[in-house]
Amino acid sequence: MTTAASSALSAAPVDVSALIERQKLGGFALGLIAWCFLIVLIDGFDQVAAAFAAPALIHAWHTNAAGFGRVFGVGLFGVLVGSLLLGFSGDRFGRRPTIIYGSLWFGILTLACSYATSLDQLTVLRFLAGIGMGGVVPNTVALVSEYAPKARRATWITLMFSGFSIGAGGGGAVASWLLPRFGWPVLFALCGSAAIVVALASFALLPESVRFLIVNGRDPRRIARIARRLGAGVEDGAVRYVVDDEVRLRVRPAALFQNGLSYVTPLLWALFVLNSLALHFLQNWLPILFGMGTLAPARAAQAAMMFPVGGTVGALMLSRCVDRYGIVVILLLAVVGCPVVASLGMPMPTALLFAAVFVSGVCVIGSQFALYAVSGMVYPTALRSTGVGSAIGIGKFGSVAGSMLGGVLLAMHLPVANLFVDLATVFVFIALLAVWLGWHRRAAGQPVTAGQSGA
Repeated sequence: MTTAASSALSAAPVDVSALIERQKLGGFALGLIAWCFLIVLIDGFDQVAAAFAAPALIHAWHTNAAGFGRVFGVGLFGVLVGSLLLGFSGDRFGRRPTIIYGSLWFGILTLACSYATSLDQLTVLRFLAGIGMGGVVPNTVALVSEYAPKARRATWITLMFSGFSIGAGGGGAVASWLLPRFGWPVLFALCGSAAIVVALASFALLPESVRFLIVNGRDPRRIARIARRLGAGVEDGAVRYVVDDEVRLRVRPAALFQNGLSYVTPLLWALFVLNSLALHFLQNWLPILFGMGTLAPARAAQAAMMFPVGGTVGALMLSRCVDRYGIVVILLLAVVGCPVVASLGMPMPTALLFAAVFVSGVCVIGSQFALYAVSGMVYPTALRSTGVGSAIGIGKFGSVAGSMLGGVLLAMHLPVANLFVDLATVFVFIALLAVWLGWHRRAAGQPVTAGQSGA
């Protein structure tokens, strides 16, 4: 055994988990949250870029709107594949390289979309770009989660992930200004170029998870540099860094169903599927369903816009509650959301309808943010990206179902009011699953709140 190795083994251990718990929301933490915010903002804008470009493409390519259903669906399937594959990659190779190369991948392919000349070409490019987009989200959630103190983990994840909603929602304003001036290719060129620039800058600005580095026995000098930024204040060789609150697991998909996770993973997947179904149903069909009623098209669009506004505001307001109460917040949002969503098809004053749509956004999108935070809490470092990525990926089945459900129900010639009542039943199952997940965690001796959860 070498002198250096002997010295490392005899050095006093320092628990990095304790450093993370003591850190304040200072320069390192703010920089991490802000940079990941920017990455997911571009990811969010990219995921809706094709939708905003579609009207101009229909005119330019002399095609019909039905063809874009395939573009959207295949792109969403790419996101599903990326969430699963690159979630696993993040646990095997690291969060940082997976985020960087995933961003480069979707940036290059999105840039290529600006040169597409047919729906077939665009469909293939959107699928391939979706793989990169799908991999970025679970790894940013895992990275921020692993630097956040337990009592503020949901808040940090919500602050970071609000960039995705802002990117997706703000894309409409950007598109409305750019499209008349520069044409549809500019949307893909702008988003693709931004992703490439941010990915390249991330080589210098984005840190790797120190938990990941320690658990996987990576470069001690790199660990020491990050530890000093967390406030360790010691020289490289003076200590060895450990994480005492981690369970060592082999990184493989089967591990998602072992060591107390046999119920947690399928219950979490079911919650993601159901909430994603409700979210995409309301997000895609509210303007159409309101327009079928007594609202003028402009008013219907304004009312529908209250849904993402309520979701973003609600997610930020509820983040501290998720930190304190965890899964209980998802249960309460489902209980409130059920009657509110059921009421959306009933006659009411316009102001009251706006308020109801806002509250439905708080409940549905707020639950989605809470699920991201909870999924980042329940898995150990060795499985965090795989666990979060699998939940997001499986949840895309709900996204596809929700996008299609409105058309299926309308084809049955049901009254609009019945559509919203039918959707409200989804919240009953969400509430029951949240109770089941919380009960199982408590029965297994694992707290259901973020502030007490494991690393």
